[in-house]
Amino acid sequence: MIRENSTLTEAQIQHFETFGFIVRRQVFSQEEIDRLNEEFDQYLATIKDEFEKKVGQGSRWPNWSNLNPETPFMAGLLEDPRIYVPTEQLQGEDTVPLYSNANSFRNDSNWHPDTRQCHLPMLKNLIYLQPTTGDHGSLRVIPGSHENPLYDDLHRLKLINSNDKSEILKESGMRSEDVPAYIFCSQPGDVITFNMRLWHAAFCGYEDRRNCSFAFCSNPKTAEEEEDLKSQLENAKTLTDGLKMELKDSKYYHPWWLENPDGSPRRARWINWLNERGFIDAVNN
Repeated sequence: MIRENSTLTEAQIQHFETFGFIVRRQVFSQEEIDRLNEEFDQYLATIKDEFEKKVGQGSRWPNWSNLNPETPFMAGLLEDPRIYVPTEQLQGEDTVPLYSNANSFRNDSNWHPDTRQCHLPMLKNLIYLQPTTGDHGSLRVIPGSHENPLYDDLHRLKLINSNDKSEILKESGMRSEDVPAYIFCSQPGDVITFNMRLWHAAFCGYEDRRNCSFAFCSNPKTAEEEEDLKSQLENAKTLTDGLKMELKDSKYYHPWWLENPDGSPRRARWINWLNERGFIDAVNN
């Protein structure tokens, strides 16, 4: 079953290239989702009180890096063929994970892309741990918005994090959730994979809306891609400063993960790349 859910068809690859995302249903079993929720519950319980004291109710949401010994099943999903095989099909066999996070959202996420870099291919895999629907926290994406001119057009519309404050939306009588989009109504075990330039959002959010995310970037091949990677490194510093939130004095790439106790050749290659490119020093210090 794992192998059957790993390899993408040519049609799926074409769908991803055209629309910027693919959906795979029931990639993970209910038993695996239960295990993810168990690790999620345990870790969330250890940070929630401190999180509320340091960050404040409603200002952010609890989130953390999965690459730690307290969430070993989550940490192992980067090396699960159901995650890395499709990613390598879409971005090349030398693609590398940038992060693996867990999120407990408490409100809406308005329209945004996850990167402004336009040359370096980057994608994210998402697993939601509860059912979602259009009126109950579903992720929604604007197909094709990873490419220009649509990507830039949405910036010009001031759609990014608009919270219905965009004058263009107001003039059209539309709310942010009225923007035409594909709504990812999901069941636990489904996976959506999308280009990180793709515009996405989630409305009708609720307390403790859970997902696990696994983000990868291609190994740069051109000068333009190298410049994008430098920008991504700077972005990673800012992102992880927010993720750390001074909670538990944790490292983003935990020493346990970096020790690679099972001797995984794939992880060893990833760690070497992250170290050489400066990501480990940048986000762990």
